[in-house]
Amino acid sequence: MSCHTVLMVGTDPAGMGGIRTVVEGYAAAGLFDEIDCTYVTTHRPGSHWTKVRAALSGWSGVALRLAMLDSPLVHVHLSSRASFWRKSVVCLLARLARRPYLLHVHGSEFAQFYEECSPLARRIVRRVLAGATLVLALSEAWRATLARISPQARVEVLTNAVPLPPLADLQRVASGEPTLLFLGEMARHKGIFELARAFAQVTGRFPTLKLVYGGTGRALEEIRQLGAQLELDGRMECIGWLESQRKRAALAGATIFVLPSYVEGMPMALLEAMSWGLPVVATAVGGVPEIITHEVDGLLVAPGEIAALAAAIARLASDARLRERLGRAARETIATRFSLNAAVERLLQIYRRFGIEPRAAATRPKRAVCLKATAEQK
Repeated sequence: MSCHTVLMVGTDPAGMGGIRTVVEGYAAAGLFDEIDCTYVTTHRPGSHWTKVRAALSGWSGVALRLAMLDSPLVHVHLSSRASFWRKSVVCLLARLARRPYLLHVHGSEFAQFYEECSPLARRIVRRVLAGATLVLALSEAWRATLARISPQARVEVLTNAVPLPPLADLQRVASGEPTLLFLGEMARHKGIFELARAFAQVTGRFPTLKLVYGGTGRALEEIRQLGAQLELDGRMECIGWLESQRKRAALAGATIFVLPSYVEGMPMALLEAMSWGLPVVATAVGGVPEIITHEVDGLLVAPGEIAALAAAIARLASDARLRERLGRAARETIATRFSLNAAVERLLQIYRRFGIEPRAAATRPKRAVCLKATAEQK
């Protein structure tokens, strides 16, 4: 089916989370200068009623634009649970309008969500996946998982990607306090409790080492309580969600990045840390082993193995040359395999299959336009 424009549906670009970061990266790399794209928000962080109003407004905005836009291709960003059910309505609207839709699956807990569903809900999940003209997975591991869930779905891989900070920005901030940095949702599946316990095991050897959690979530108060129980007062800090400038400062000031998750897709926080030349410790889950080669550009441990996590942290904290080698290799991995420009070009190639051609250079906006504002975003 021939398409002329893209109707992209996702979370609030001013919000939080991996989907927001992916879309922000596409905008920074010029995707929305290349094509005619309208973005509609179906989710905003906030109270229950804020989320309900955003969903209702988003659905009506999608329906309106399906009627008004010139032959749109619907590109749907989703994760799992409530996000999936919100976006399933968008997929239904696309089918009713006889427009093709792409499903871009970001959720690290999608398989767990599917297993928790009732038989009827599982059937709906499979039909939504199978009804997509194309399903985009973040890694080969997730491509296989989605194909198992819905064998009729057409699944391809589009990895996440991040920009490379300028070399001049990579100079580590001088500080008397070496820092372990975690960025992400404050939730149990991210391994944040195991990280605190592993950190407690090494504090005696490294009296100036600090642990910094950057993120918000359901388990924020619990992790603070655990820190107090482990007597980490003054050594552990929860600094909340970090917007662009604060996040860059945190990455520039960190010594080691740690992501000890139990499940992952293709974590943006890990890619960002590697782009900043940070040595990383992560668990070998989801798409992480497709990013990191153990001992080459990072250290991998098994999820839930607190002693192994503590040993990896201690090893990096005590060996500056190892930190430098792994950090340098990590940045090179991003430059060669997870380039934002390459990811945007791959997405443009996918759009071309539907007849959507990039604008001629003479007709592109003179300045990058992140997203067309819609009534739902104002």
